[in-house]
Amino acid sequence: MTESIKQKPNWLIALGVPSLIFFCAFLISFTTKFKAHEVILSNAMLVDILILAPLIYFLAIRKSRVSNLTVISVFLVGLMVACLIINSQTNPYLHVLKIWVSPLIELGVLFFIVSKFHIANKKTKVNPPQLDFLTHCRAVMLEVIGNEKFGNLISSEIATFYYTFLGQKDKGIDYKTKFTAYKESGVLAVLWAFMMIILVETIGLHFLLILWSKTFAWIFSSLSLYTVIQLFAHFRALKSRPITIHTDALEIHHGLSGDAYISFKNIESFEVTKKSPLNRNVVSLMLLKNLEEHNIVVYLKKPIEVNKLLGMKKTTDTVVFCVDQVEDFANALKLKMKNNAEF
Repeated sequence: MTESIKQKPNWLIALGVPSLIFFCAFLISFTTKFKAHEVILSNAMLVDILILAPLIYFLAIRKSRVSNLTVISVFLVGLMVACLIINSQTNPYLHVLKIWVSPLIELGVLFFIVSKFHIANKKTKVNPPQLDFLTHCRAVMLEVIGNEKFGNLISSEIATFYYTFLGQKDKGIDYKTKFTAYKESGVLAVLWAFMMIILVETIGLHFLLILWSKTFAWIFSSLSLYTVIQLFAHFRALKSRPITIHTDALEIHHGLSGDAYISFKNIESFEVTKKSPLNRNVVSLMLLKNLEEHNIVVYLKKPIEVNKLLGMKKTTDTVVFCVDQVEDFANALKLKMKNNAEF
């Protein structure tokens, strides 16, 4: 009981008090007294924003599972607020922090993240099988940011660019322990069609909207192009992230749209079917539910959390997904479940 309490920080204090300090400083910056004594009061504000606020946050999270590195995030947010309300040209301390300290901190965080991925890649080469990039990215972001939801969101954005430019097709597919989920479903052709339609529509609408508002036209076009990039990243991730039958668990990936890790001991049963189960809390791991048919349904003894698009989590007791060479998959899964049941 005590341990579980320690794992959860008091977010009202951790985020509420620093936010209140930032807001109060923002209000004070508009007063006539602040303008009359800007030099003295701006220094006092810097102490409150850059020292007191991060210190309160640290005291609130220090005994929790939240990483102490997240204090850096509060400091950087405070620095942004300070730059908005205080003139850095008249305050030498803020000028030094803005020009020298802030870039060094950002480079330090970037180096930390890159080093984490580098260490993971070295371990992967020594101890195969290959580590899934998105799964590892979520673990690193959780350590850096300290918040799982926000960390998963950032990880999804990083993974979008990783799979777009660096993702490689998994060459270890043997249809015994590793299975694809895109060859027989036709999902790749559907994704290509969607991307082409969005591109054509974007070009046409861009020239129409530009007659009304150039700014809105470019915003709309940028969002549309980013949607195409996300679809292309999902396209590449389908080839990079296979479905794997491990010694004691089933690891399911479907591009960037969903993934689940299910222990064999938690599988009640499974069936090869395209029908959707009734009276169950069903979660599909596929992106285009109405255009992609599942062919495997896994029933669980206890509900689990699965990752969906953008790292959003859903609780389910029934997972549906698509796999190629479904009969070979079913036979391999039956054998593994039988072997695990004997122990």
